[in-house]
Amino acid sequence: MDFRFSAEDEAFRQEVRDFVQSEWDDRGYDLVSTMNTSWHLDDNAALALQHEFEQKLVQKGWWTMHWPKEFGGQDAGIERQLVYREEMAYQGAPSAQGGGLVAPLLMIHGQDWQKEYFIPRLANAEFEFAQGFSEPNAGSDLGSLTTRAVADGDDFVINGQKIWTSTAHHPRAKWGHILVRTDPDAAKHRGISYFLIDMESPGISLRPLYDMLGRRRWSEWFLEDVRIPAQNLVGELNRGWYAAMTTLSFERASVDIPAALLREWEKIVDYLGTTNINGEPFTANPIVRNEMADLRIYVELGRMLAYRVAWMQTKGLMPQAEGSIARVWAGEATQRIFRTGARLMQDMGTLIPGGPSRWSPMGGYIGANHYLSTGRTFGGGTKEIQRNIIAQRGLGLPR
Repeated sequence: MDFRFSAEDEAFRQEVRDFVQSEWDDRGYDLVSTMNTSWHLDDNAALALQHEFEQKLVQKGWWTMHWPKEFGGQDAGIERQLVYREEMAYQGAPSAQGGGLVAPLLMIHGQDWQKEYFIPRLANAEFEFAQGFSEPNAGSDLGSLTTRAVADGDDFVINGQKIWTSTAHHPRAKWGHILVRTDPDAAKHRGISYFLIDMESPGISLRPLYDMLGRRRWSEWFLEDVRIPAQNLVGELNRGWYAAMTTLSFERASVDIPAALLREWEKIVDYLGTTNINGEPFTANPIVRNEMADLRIYVELGRMLAYRVAWMQTKGLMPQAEGSIARVWAGEATQRIFRTGARLMQDMGTLIPGGPSRWSPMGGYIGANHYLSTGRTFGGGTKEIQRNIIAQRGLGLPR
């Protein structure tokens, strides 16, 4: 099989590489290593730096290159998008494409006023959306959600609780997108509706949730008699589950993760090859070399999965099972890379930033991600749920 890109796409890859190297400086912040659990993801200075770079992408026209032209995008083909996202991830740049999960959702299911108001602002990276999906008793089994929305004249009144929202406390998270139950008598996956919600609405309160290292990663929402206009409904009433599946399909088809993990693998290899233990580098040990070679093969496997997803998209196919395969791989690969790296660095490998830097490999970077990568196998849907999707939709097995 020929995995080469066209000469035009390779020239574009070089353009992206040159742009990132001249315009992005992470200033020592870790924003991208484990995606939504990276060490500095709750640091406002780091987030401001990221937003500054996003504005450069807006000016360059790359922020929305993947959008249809009718919404101000470039209708960039899948191959061009893949080259772009691969190179941005490999160079360590954050947020390669704009609009997140909400923009494509609104393009497909949004009301006219929602498209007119939100899409231009998302195109300019003015704000971001907090996601109100998971609940304390409805995470991977999202269909069990119980947060209620009751119609009251031209409004809906919402009561309930959401959890594990990774951006709700960010300064630019002005709006949220939320799933609520509007018909409690309907079957499990029916009677759910999808709304957009102003995060400054009276009755919304946030409580911080911290990770195992004491960093604020997420927030809980508490919604008490929150009144929102009925016009904030996305799609049809009581059919929000189907709109949500559109959102989650975009979330799970992340073709840039293999390139990002290749970058992390190379950083660990560089450290192991240039740092001595007992008078010789770590890589003098054949076991270390063998384990890192095995990880490199595993990263390449993920790259092939990503290319398959991209190929399916060029054919107009929905990569449901393939997206779940890639999702399982991404979580396990992230854990394997950082945990293997930390283990090979021996006792020092688990030290985190802020400790005695003399003894912290890579400034504690590897140790922090050794812990934080834990969430990559269940955030956004556990491995077990993903494997059920693979079995049912990919292999045709019964429930």
